[in-house]
Amino acid sequence: MEEINITLARVRYSGIFSYDDFYKLLYDLFRSLGYDIEEAKYSHKTTPVGDTATIEWNCYKKVDDYAQFKVWAKIEIEGLEKVQVQVKDQTSTKNKGSCYVEMKANIMTDYENRWEINPLLKFLKGFYDVYFYKSTFDTWKAKIALDLHTVENEVKAFFNMQRFM
Repeated sequence: MEEINITLARVRYSGIFSYDDFYKLLYDLFRSLGYDIEEAKYSHKTTPVGDTATIEWNCYKKVDDYAQFKVWAKIEIEGLEKVQVQVKDQTSTKNKGSCYVEMKANIMTDYENRWEINPLLKFLKGFYDVYFYKSTFDTWKAKIALDLHTVENEVKAFFNMQRFM
């Protein structure tokens, strides 16, 4: 199995937002893009300064029998506390704190280790990657980068930040 690192995205926000809505947005967004989500880590601690949460996801999307996309996402929330917010004539409960999202995108080739069985197949895999799959890799790199930028832009839109298309 070989991982080809593609791109990295980071978003940092501090202010008022809904933690539950943010979590649901990220989850639904990855699912709508066709990714299966594995929650590798979830920790939540209550401190005198506010709650702290760390979430790590491994998101997988099968491209074909030879390759799959993998997006690693880490969400860190610090100083999370409930606040009352006045919106027009209604009062609602939101969260205040800082949020940091980091995502890394990879293409994993031969993720089922079919070509690693013997040395001849391993040699053929290298030949296959260089001469037959080069244009396909370029297409996949563009597609996974687009997926990652879509998630990044939606997160920025959620926080009402400037985004780039």
